[in-house]
Amino acid sequence: MAVAGKKKKKRLRIALIGHGAIGQMLFDVFKEKKPPIDIVGVLVRPGRARDVQKKVGRKVAVVETLPALLKLKPDVVVEAASQQAVRDWGETILKKGIDLMVIATGAYGDPKLWKKHVAAAARSGARLRLPSGAIAGLDGLLAMRLGTLERVKYTSIKPPHAWSGTPAETDFDLPSIRTPTVIFRGTPADAGRLYPKNANLAVTVALCGAGLDRTEIELVADPTLPPGTNASRLEVVADSGELKLERQGRSMPDNPKTGVLTALTMADDLMKMVRASDW
Repeated sequence: MAVAGKKKKKRLRIALIGHGAIGQMLFDVFKEKKPPIDIVGVLVRPGRARDVQKKVGRKVAVVETLPALLKLKPDVVVEAASQQAVRDWGETILKKGIDLMVIATGAYGDPKLWKKHVAAAARSGARLRLPSGAIAGLDGLLAMRLGTLERVKYTSIKPPHAWSGTPAETDFDLPSIRTPTVIFRGTPADAGRLYPKNANLAVTVALCGAGLDRTEIELVADPTLPPGTNASRLEVVADSGELKLERQGRSMPDNPKTGVLTALTMADDLMKMVRASDW
């Protein structure tokens, strides 16, 4: 005789690459919401391990090499660091059959890298996960591309000081900008390459919609934004209709280049995996 009982779901084991503003917010969200998710390790740059260990506690391994991170047997590796981290380690992770969540999608402005990672995931059975980041409307865009997309435009709007350390600092006198000013107009690949900490979503929108060659990108420095915020606008024209979405959100307190919603969408995607047992 057998008696059916409730199957106990295993806890999702995730490992982080990077421990900046996004990584810390993931820790904070999971601590508050208490989903069945364990952050088992964090990969940091050499020399940072001791400081990060103090922040995350003894239960989380802080390591300085990818092999050490993979020895922790994560179900998902979450990139919360940089485009270079995606280039350096993404293929290795996917070849191991481990899911990879990428937020620095600007790296995929390189079509060869994108195809290489997709192929690695297909061969191993891993999943390459691209969270929506600080934007809304990607679900509509994904559906609309099943028809004919006639125009897709993404605009990222941030205060002038958020564009410091970028080519805009050379081309414009950022502190003197008094009205909304377009600092870049071009392709997603160029936006992601030239503005690697500001414009990763340009490539995400392209990959979810009309592709790298048919997506318009504008980056705007806007001093009229409320303090501590940034904004974005998605415009889609297709044979199924039109989509126009504007978002204004809070930026990270210590990093005006990144929106709080970026980390929250990553946390939400991971929590959805648990609910769906999608790993």
